[in-house]
Amino acid sequence: MLNKRVKIYISTITVLGLSFIIYSILNTPINRIIDIILFGLFAILAESMPIYVTKEITVSVAFAVDLMAVLIFGPYEGALIAAIGIGFQIGKYMDGRVRHIFNFPYYKTLFNISQLALSVGIAGLIYEYTGGIPGNYIYPQHLLSAILAAIVYYILNTSIIAILLSLLMNKSFIYILTKDFKWAVPNFLFLAFLGIVMSEAFVRIGYISLILLFIPLFMIRYMFKLYMDSKQSYYDTINVLVKALDAKDKYTAGHSKNVEKIAALLCREFGFSESHTEMVRIAALLHDIGKIGVKEEVLNKPGKLTDEELSIIKEHPQKGYEILRDVPALKEASLWVKYHHEWYDGSGYPDGIKGDEIPLEAQILSLADVFDALVSDRPYRKAFSQEEAYKIILEHERTQFSPKIINAFKKAFEKNREEFKHDI
Repeated sequence: MLNKRVKIYISTITVLGLSFIIYSILNTPINRIIDIILFGLFAILAESMPIYVTKEITVSVAFAVDLMAVLIFGPYEGALIAAIGIGFQIGKYMDGRVRHIFNFPYYKTLFNISQLALSVGIAGLIYEYTGGIPGNYIYPQHLLSAILAAIVYYILNTSIIAILLSLLMNKSFIYILTKDFKWAVPNFLFLAFLGIVMSEAFVRIGYISLILLFIPLFMIRYMFKLYMDSKQSYYDTINVLVKALDAKDKYTAGHSKNVEKIAALLCREFGFSESHTEMVRIAALLHDIGKIGVKEEVLNKPGKLTDEELSIIKEHPQKGYEILRDVPALKEASLWVKYHHEWYDGSGYPDGIKGDEIPLEAQILSLADVFDALVSDRPYRKAFSQEEAYKIILEHERTQFSPKIINAFKKAFEKNREEFKHDI
C-alpha cells in the first residue's frame, strides 16, 4: 500500500502534468496534429524497447526522440509527443509478461505521462526563453539553448522519479540519486548529443531524416542491450558461485549478500566511483569463495574447531585468490579477497601484512565480513545485537581495523542502521 506522502506526491505531479497537457492541447495549432501523431508513433516505438538495468529501472533511446520533438516543434507539441510515447508504450517485464496501458495500474500510467510531459514541456520553455527557436537551425546560434534544454529535461525527469523512490523506500533523495541514477549520466550525455544532431538533420532534410537516423538509433540500442546482457551473464555466473557456496556452508547462507550490502555503504563513505564500488561488491560476493575447497565436515562442524581444522579454514583467502586471479576482470579483486582476513596490527592471515600494506578495499571487506558474522547466529554462539556488534567493532580499532575504516564505519552505521541488518 502507498503511504499518505506518496499518494499526495503522485497526485500533485499528476494534476500538474495533466494541467500542462490540457494547456498544451489548447495551444497547439491544428496543422501540427499530423506531426504530433507521426512523432508520437516514433516515441512509442522508442519507449517500447527499454533495456532493464535493474528490476525497476530501465533506459531507452526515447530521451533523444523527446528532445528532438521539443527542439523542432516547441514545448507544447513536445510535451504531447512525449506523453503519447510513454502512455501507449508496449513493453515486456523482466519475466516476459507483456505490459501496455490496459494492464498497467492507471495511477502509474498517469504519473508517468504527467512527469514526462512536465519535464519535456519545461525544457522546451527554457529553450525558447534562452533564445532558441523551435524548427530553426540549432548550430551554431541556438546550440547552448539546446544543451540547456537537454540538461533541464534530464534533471527534472531524474529528480521527479528520485523523489518518488525516496518516499517509497524511505531513503534520502541524495542516496537515491547516487545509488540509482549516477550511472545514467554518460547515457544522458550521449542521447542529448544524438537528439540535437537528429533535430538539426530534421530541420535540414525533413521526415526523410527519421528513416536515415532510425537504423543507427536502434543499432545503438541493440549494442547497449548486448552489453547489458553480457554484464548480466557475468553477474549470473557470480551468483551461481555464491549459491554453490551457500549450499556447501549452511551456517553462512546469505552471508556474502550481506557483506556486499555493507561493503557498498562503506565504499560510499570513501567516495568511490560507481565502477569502483561495483568491483568491491563483486569481491564481497566472492570473498569466501575459497571455502568451496574446504571439507564440509569442517565448515559445518557444530562445535568448536580444533587447531588443525582452524588452520584448514584459514586457507580459504589464499584458495579464493587462486580461484579468481586468472580471471582478467577479477585480477585486482582477487587480491582484496586474499587479504580480507589481514589485521591492521599485522596479526591476521595469510601473509601477516599490516597497516597501509592492506588494500583499502580488503579492509572494507574485512569490516563488512566481521560485522555480518557478529550479527548472525553461529553454531557456537547466538547472534549479537546490532549495538553489541557495533561496540565490538569499535573496540578493535588499531588492532584489527584501521582508524580510517572505523571512521567510515561510524558514519555509515549512523546513516544506514537498517541496511546493516542481517538478511538471510
